[in-house]
Amino acid sequence: MKKLVPTLLSLALAGSLCLPVLAAPVAVDETASPSGYAIQVNGADTEIRGSVMVPLRALAEELGFTVTWSGEQIRVDTGKVHTDVTLEVDRYVITTSLEDMVGMSAPFSLGCPPYAVNGTTYVPLALFDALLGNQEDAITGDSGTISIQTDSSTQIPNPFVECGTLAEAQDQAGFSLNLPDGCTPEHISVLPDQMIQVLCEDNLTIRKAVGQEDISGDYTAYPQVDTLSSHGTEVTLKGDGDTVKVAVWTTEGYTYAIQSAAGLSRDAMLTLVASVA
Repeated sequence: MKKLVPTLLSLALAGSLCLPVLAAPVAVDETASPSGYAIQVNGADTEIRGSVMVPLRALAEELGFTVTWSGEQIRVDTGKVHTDVTLEVDRYVITTSLEDMVGMSAPFSLGCPPYAVNGTTYVPLALFDALLGNQEDAITGDSGTISIQTDSSTQIPNPFVECGTLAEAQDQAGFSLNLPDGCTPEHISVLPDQMIQVLCEDNLTIRKAVGQEDISGDYTAYPQVDTLSSHGTEVTLKGDGDTVKVAVWTTEGYTYAIQSAAGLSRDAMLTLVASVA
């Protein structure tokens, strides 16, 4: 059944509280997902999809999430996972917030970048669907009302597949990963056909994926960021002073990241970079 959604929608949160949601009038399917609505023109289907944009802080805090600003980045944290939002950039990564756990999704887009109007930041409603674990019926729409149901017992799905050996991870990823000498894997996981992640001793994390994106999952605004050439490859080092926490680089169609919780010297990090392939 098709209907016209008014410019101002009501957002129902686990109870009867309603907040305004900004949306354009479009003909939509009542069963449309949070990721967008199919748009019709004069009764004919189009390939255009409309996104529902919601006020970030108001909705996040109503759902019990924390919102913090660091420069141009805004972090939304559920306590289990978080994402960093950048105005005008349609790119998101969901990263675990749980201590002693490392995990992140592949970068994804939602069809519309965050933007600010009169001091209020708006993001796609679908971002909250992702933060809630893309659970069925977590966000539903009917009769001009969008309803969000949260369940504190719901577990955020882990996008990674645990692997017993590096060979198993390579088989599922479809590419190889060479680890540096002395790196004893403590935990190996994979995003099938996308990424290999290895946690080594001394809180060292090594990732390799197809593409050009920064896959470190670390969007801290480090005071020291340098890009230099190492063995013909441009490597970006991030850290504080003489301590390097993150190294990211791309080569031959793959993107790499090394993270050290304790931090390494520049020479030590570059030695690791040269041995990872």
